[in-house]
Amino acid sequence: MRNYKQLLLRPLFLSIINLLSSDIRDVDTGECIGRALLVPWRGRIVILGAGVAGYAWVPKFCAQTRLTFWKCELGFTRHPDPDYPHEPRS
Repeated sequence: MRNYKQLLLRPLFLSIINLLSSDIRDVDTGECIGRALLVPWRGRIVILGAGVAGYAWVPKFCAQTRLTFWKCELGFTRHPDPDYPHEPRS
């Protein structure tokens, strides 16, 4: 059985994340693919509250006007659908 403190704090935690999160846009198409709070932590990016289920996000470096290696802009795009045909098992 789950702890009662976790059951009480989870909706509060999720509402705070939803309040602070921003729209994540697809780098290629520009459409909104979800909402999340991106937190840099110990050299990693932690994604909190990725609300759209069923989408796999792929990190992608954005195009730059000037080539710099010390500062790169990171964006996200949707994982493409599989390109193989659906063949039922015999």
